[in-house]
Amino acid sequence: MNQNFSIVTGASAGIGFEMAKSLAGLSHNLILVSRSEGKLQQAAVRIRELYPAVVIHTLAVDLATPDAAQQVFEFTRGLGAEVDVLINNAGIGLYGEHVELERSALGRMFQLNVTSLYELCLLYGQQMKARGRGRILNVASTAAYQPTPFFAAYGASKAFVLNFSEGLAKELEDYGVTVSCVSPGPTDTAFFGEMDQQGITNDHFEKGARDKAQDVARIGIETLLNGRLSRIVGVKNFWRTWISRLAPRSAVARFAKGLMRASRPSAPASRPQLTGH
Repeated sequence: MNQNFSIVTGASAGIGFEMAKSLAGLSHNLILVSRSEGKLQQAAVRIRELYPAVVIHTLAVDLATPDAAQQVFEFTRGLGAEVDVLINNAGIGLYGEHVELERSALGRMFQLNVTSLYELCLLYGQQMKARGRGRILNVASTAAYQPTPFFAAYGASKAFVLNFSEGLAKELEDYGVTVSCVSPGPTDTAFFGEMDQQGITNDHFEKGARDKAQDVARIGIETLLNGRLSRIVGVKNFWRTWISRLAPRSAVARFAKGLMRASRPSAPASRPQLTGH
C-alpha cells in the first residue's frame, strides 16, 4: 500500500523547515527537498526527534537546474509515494540594478522561482486531479504586488507565482484539489541574513522589522489547510500592498524605488547580491 506524503522544497532551514515541522506535528509523512545534503539531514534529525512516528525522506537536488523537478518526481515515484501536499517554498533573489546582474545568476533564479515551481505543479497536479484530492501551496512575496526596483527580476518572478497560483487554483477547484499562495514580506531567514552580511541596509529590510519564520510558516500552513486562495502575511504588509493597487502605477513605482533603494556601505554599487530562503 502506498504511503501518503507531503513535499516541502527549501526545507533545510527557514520558512520551509518550519512548515515541514508543522506538517510533521499533524502526522504528515515528509519528503524534504533542498540542495544541501548536510543541512537536509540535520533538518530531518531535528524533526524526527520531535515526531519519531513520522516517515521522512530527503532529496538533495538543486531546483535551480533544468530537469530538477523531474528528478523530484522520479524520486517520489521510486518510493511509491502518493503526494497529497506540495509546498513550493524554495526561492532565491538577486538584489541590485538589473543591468549589472550576472546573466547566469538570473537564469538560475528564474529556473528555481518560476520553472521548477510550475513543473512541480504540473507533475503532481496531474496526479492530484486524477485522484480527486490534493493541496498545493506556493510561496510568493509581497514583492509580487508592485514593481520592485533593485529587486526587479525577483519581484517579477514572484508576480508570476502569485498569478499562476490563483489561475491554477480555479482550474483545479472542480477536481477536489486546492491551490493556495502565501506572500510574506521581509522575514528573518537566510534570505535577508546575507543582506546583513553584505551591509545592505534600509528601514524596510532591517532585522527588527522582519517577521519570524515560525509565524510565516504557521500562516502558510493555515492557508494550505483552509484551501484559501491567497494570503499576505502581516497587517502592515497587507495594507501596504493593497494601497499600492489603488494608487497610480507611476506613483507606486516611484515610492517603491525609494523604499527598495538601500545604503550599501560595504559593497560596491554595481555588485549583485544573492539571497536565498
